[in-house]
Order: sequence, then C-alpha cells, then structure tokens
Amino acid sequence: MTVEIIIEAIVAVLLITTCAYCYVLSQRLSALRKGQKELLDVINKFDAASRRAEQNLAVMQNNGVTMGRDLDAVTARANALIDELSVMVNAGDHIAGRIEGVVNEVRTLGARRSANIHKVAS
Repeated sequence: MTVEIIIEAIVAVLLITTCAYCYVLSQRLSALRKGQKELLDVINKFDAASRRAEQNLAVMQNNGVTMGRDLDAVTARANALIDELSVMVNAGDHIAGRIEGVVNEVRTLGARRSANIHKVAS
C-alpha cells in the first residue's frame, strides 16, 4: 500500500508540475499574441508611412520636372539677353573708338593751329 501511495504522490506532483507549466506557457502565449498584435500595428503604420513617402516622392518628381522646364525657359531667355548685351557692348566699344579717334584728330588740329598762330605772331 505504501508503494501505491508513493506512485500516486509522484503522479500528483507531476500533474501539479504539468498544470503549473501549462499556466506559464499560457501566459507566454498571451504575451506573444499581444506582441504580435502590436507588431502588426507597427507594420501597418510603416506601410502607410511608406505609401505616403512614395506619393510625396512622385509629387516632388513632378515638381522637379516642372521646375526644370521653367528653369530651361528662363535660362534660354537669359542667354538671349546676354547675346543682345554682347552685341550692344561691342557696338558701344566701336562707337567709343570712333569718338576717341575724332577727339584725337581735333586735338591734333587744335595743336597745329595753335602752333601756326604762334609762328605767325612771332
């Protein structure tokens, strides 16, 4: 009879240990499910953020293309103005050179007259 009691006691201890282990396992599984739900929420938020980022990148790309076209037009206009100004500056230099030549001629003539007047007066 003592052997039966010892075997029943061992079985009872094993059953209690099994129940305790099942309780701990249940708690861990609950924590895992909770973590899984939180992870799913984080993944959904990340997915939404990445979709917004893709949309914003598309908008930025469109804006970049539009700005590039606008900048090309402004650059072409600026280059045309540079060409016009270059022509005007060259023409101005040419005119200034002609005026300087005429002024030098007038000075030379004035100096000759002055010299002639001094010769005649002496």
